Amino acid sequence: MNASHPLAAAAFGLALLAAAPAQAQFATPEEAVKQLYALYGTGKTDLMGLPNEPKVLRRYFVPAVVQGYQKAELIDADFFVQGQDFELSDVTVAPAMVTGDKATIAVDLKNMGQPLHLDFELAKGKDGWRIADARTPKGDTLRKMLARSR
Repeated sequence: MNASHPLAAAAFGLALLAAAPAQAQFATPEEAVKQLYALYGTGKTDLMGLPNEPKVLRRYFVPAVVQGYQKAELIDADFFVQGQDFELSDVTVAPAMVTGDKATIAVDLKNMGQPLHLDFELAKGKDGWRIADARTPKGDTLRKMLARSR
C-alpha cells in the first residue's frame, strides 16, 4: 500500500472544504425561520438562542441586519422572543407569501405562556433565503431595535 494515498485523500478533502461555503443558506423562507427558532428549542432548554457570532448572523440575516448586530452596543431583549428569557411553546410558522425574491411569513408562538406574533420579511439571494427584518403587531421592527441599540 502506498503511504501517499492517505495524504493525497486528506489534501483533496481539505481542498473541497476550503472551496465550499461555510454553511449553505436556506432553500425556502420557511426553513430560514424554522431553523432560527430551532436555536431556542421548546420548553425548558439549555439552548441559548441566537448566538451573536458573525458566521451565524451571516447565515440567517441579510448583510444590513448583520451590520446592525455588529454595531449594536446594548440589546436589552431578544427580538425573536420579545424578552431576555425564553421558554417557547406552540411555535407555528405559516406558509410564506412569496413575491419574486421577497417573502413574508407570520409566526405565532408562546414565550413563557404569553402569546407572541411576529411577521418576518425575507429576501432571496443567489445562495438562498435570509431574514431581512421582522415586525411586531405594534410596529416595532428588528432593524429599528438594532438602530436604537447603537
